[in-house]
Amino acid sequence: MQNLPIPTEENYYSQEMAKIYCGASQYLDIIGRPFLPGCEARAMATINGKWEPEVTKALLIGSITDALFEGATSEELVVRFPDCVSTRGSTKGQIKSEFQQAIQLYQRCLRDRKFMQLMSGEKQVIAVGEIEGLPFKVKLDSYIEGKAIVDLKTTQDTSPDKRYFVKDSGEWLPFYKYMSYEVQLAIYREIMRQNSGETLRCYIAAIDKKPHPRPATIEIEPKILDDALEEIKRNCNRIIRLKSGEIEPIRCDSGDCDYCRDTYECKIVSTSEFETHDIGKNDI
Repeated sequence: MQNLPIPTEENYYSQEMAKIYCGASQYLDIIGRPFLPGCEARAMATINGKWEPEVTKALLIGSITDALFEGATSEELVVRFPDCVSTRGSTKGQIKSEFQQAIQLYQRCLRDRKFMQLMSGEKQVIAVGEIEGLPFKVKLDSYIEGKAIVDLKTTQDTSPDKRYFVKDSGEWLPFYKYMSYEVQLAIYREIMRQNSGETLRCYIAAIDKKPHPRPATIEIEPKILDDALEEIKRNCNRIIRLKSGEIEPIRCDSGDCDYCRDTYECKIVSTSEFETHDIGKNDI
């Protein structure tokens, strides 16, 4: 960690910082989540500025919600999210109706005591550390010093009995495992332990995006975080070698990987290869 530049609010998401540090999103882009396989080629192309992931509506709604919890005003939202601003008609200069949902989610959260208690910490706290020799950077949605790390999430369903199907493993997982949020919080907890000397409790403060949004506050049990951290440690050496250029990244060539689809090069295949494909893998 000696002599490494420290990320700031201004350059945290820059290509320079992505090359130097691994973040939770970069780690998961390489290793994968239950709903989407990792792709080393996609991750390295993103890090090196050769490919830019799509900015989805769901991502923008989450970012606007984050900004509102940081205290952003309506005027500041318009400046920070120009692509979400209407440019015509009676709503010109205002956040488009399709993104107004973020404001509704925020207003609903304000009415929940426990949710707001967890979100009462210092916002967007940046810290750096190292796991198995790999430099990491983190940015915490709510840091309650000496007590808790809280990650804010918008999701489709916060119900405890809701499960998401993982086609590769055949498992049905709750939303936080389906999205690998426990991995993200394991990274946060370890980096903050290195900075504060304390192993803090970790929570997800989630709000669903249904017509009548329901908030949820979930504590990730320490054992789950411990197991996730051990898995992270096992993967760090390969990420170091990838980012240093020592080894070539592997393409996932998954039908769900936008990068591999965009950069796929055709080859001639025989009809017999179609006849012998794994039945059921991609069938309707």
